[in-house]
Amino acid sequence: MTTTAVVNQKGGSGKSTTVLGLASAASARGLETLVIDLDPQCNASEALGIDYPVEGYTAADLLASDFSGAAVDAVHPSKWDHVSIIPADLDLADLDAVAGLGVEQRLRAALDDEEIRRRYPLILIDCPPSVGKLVSNALIAADSALVATEPSFMASRGVSKILQAIETIQRYYNPSLIVAGVLIGRVPAQGREALHRAAEIREALGDQVLPLVVPQRAAVAEAAGDRRPIHQVRPAVVEVTAAFDAALDRVLGEVAP
Repeated sequence: MTTTAVVNQKGGSGKSTTVLGLASAASARGLETLVIDLDPQCNASEALGIDYPVEGYTAADLLASDFSGAAVDAVHPSKWDHVSIIPADLDLADLDAVAGLGVEQRLRAALDDEEIRRRYPLILIDCPPSVGKLVSNALIAADSALVATEPSFMASRGVSKILQAIETIQRYYNPSLIVAGVLIGRVPAQGREALHRAAEIREALGDQVLPLVVPQRAAVAEAAGDRRPIHQVRPAVVEVTAAFDAALDRVLGEVAP
């Protein structure tokens, strides 16, 4: 089982889009995937077909409790083939303020379940734009972190800060956590600023930056709004699906960073 948290401290950097793109690539391969939505905005949950209010347990219920193996009770089917979801809800926003020992360990404990390991070779965690308790839970539970960013000044600063947070988690909580890479998305067809920032990120981080970028295409937002995987859009958006396919290979360890 591979568990990957998709992170960036800055909002609007394409985290949910990246999670959905990876889930779409996995679905196209027939790889059973569990998406855990820890973002109170609920974008990934809604794109996967969750209607609100949710009937049953959510990610907020999971993190509010402290029960080993509890994740299996919060799994919902999605509208995508081979993809299940533990949905977000607005109550997640309150959990960043929860005090107490061990709060950051709850997701890892909840995922400690033989049925989860058997059913899902891939788990993807969509994180909020912060470095609080929700992101700590994700990084402590994960095997790897994929940083999603866009080619802008503020987003590139967010990459630096989230990498520092990952180092802290590695040092004190999860020494086996690795950085799967940095995926640059929302890249416009033209734009000097975007090209400059993308080059700046590559110069700073080298091979950690994935070779393919996700270009900005209306079809990506339309697919999410229609609750469809981007790999099912016709005509195919080849430059987008190729980038997500390559990112999935990196997450699964099929391509070395």
